[in-house]
Amino acid sequence: MPATMIDDRLILRPACADDAPDLARLIDVAGGGVYGFLLDGLVPGMTVPEMLMPGLAGRTGSLSHRQSGVAEWEGRVIGVAHGYPVDWIRTEDYSGLPPDRIDHLASFSQTHDWGSYFLSALAVDEAFRHQGVAARLLGGFYERARDLGFDRVTLHVWADNAAAQRLYAKEGFVEAGRAAIPWHERLPHQGGSVLLRRSV
Repeated sequence: MPATMIDDRLILRPACADDAPDLARLIDVAGGGVYGFLLDGLVPGMTVPEMLMPGLAGRTGSLSHRQSGVAEWEGRVIGVAHGYPVDWIRTEDYSGLPPDRIDHLASFSQTHDWGSYFLSALAVDEAFRHQGVAARLLGGFYERARDLGFDRVTLHVWADNAAAQRLYAKEGFVEAGRAAIPWHERLPHQGGSVLLRRSV
């Protein structure tokens, strides 16, 4: 499908529960394999997006659709920016996940700028990339952070994701730390994860 030129028909809005299937698909893409690494095989017969959907449809918690802003094009959700106060991570319950998978990502959990507003996922459908949709989603995310009283936003990006790093550098993010996440055959990233920060 050729890329569509984005114009004033693009709508930015808060996500709703009915968006959960699109949110699950996009957030899984944004994770670069981390959700598959954590969830794959835990519920036989269910895909990773299917496992994410109940949390996204819910009204509470860090995974809720209420933590997402979406970009909509002609009635179709084509992008998402999902985030929440990073301090919520301190109280997340990971008891339902295999301990070895949690241990593998321990460096990520320990590399945060506590007190910031955390962008946990940013994704745009492939056919709509390189047209400013991500920048517009980020603009809405910064506004939400300011409205909630935060002075900075943070995110993690895989060290080998050059395209995402270029986008964030253009947006004014700077490196604030690194998480030495080891290579794994089900999480094949080189160089771990980079913590980026931007004032809002």
